[in-house]
Amino acid sequence: MKRACYLAGEIVYWALCLVLILNLLLCIMGIRPFVVVSGSMEPAIKTGSISWVNLHADASCMEQGDILAFKRNDGELVLHRIVRKTEAGMVTKGDANQTPDPALVREHQIKGRVLFTVPYVGKAFMRNAGEFAVFFTVGSVVLFILLKTAKFSGGKYHEKNNNEK
Repeated sequence: MKRACYLAGEIVYWALCLVLILNLLLCIMGIRPFVVVSGSMEPAIKTGSISWVNLHADASCMEQGDILAFKRNDGELVLHRIVRKTEAGMVTKGDANQTPDPALVREHQIKGRVLFTVPYVGKAFMRNAGEFAVFFTVGSVVLFILLKTAKFSGGKYHEKNNNEK
């Protein structure tokens, strides 16, 4: 039983390490997580999901059907789908909305393109969506340190005191 618990701990430890490393690499490459706080993109992106946005995406390469992140005129960050491109800007619309957004999205408003989304994981962060990226990164580092410390002490304890074969 002790061995099974130890192996389960190892699996969880390495899975969390993989998530941490992946998140840090994505952040270094300019791919940032955002919490989705409205249902305008349902069913494609559920409320409470985390969407990773490529902040280095070239606006001229975005096409109809792509989901982009842009700042509205009021400063709010929005994730909506491109309905069509015009010379003046992009017409966008949330999948759950009946009509397109009233204002065209200009190139200077575009922050990036949504690469992938993990549903419901962001529900815990919905009150502090603006601070999510910092919390996620700092939390990942702290979790990594705690798990590394527990792994070393747990591993030595397990090797010395495991009488089970």
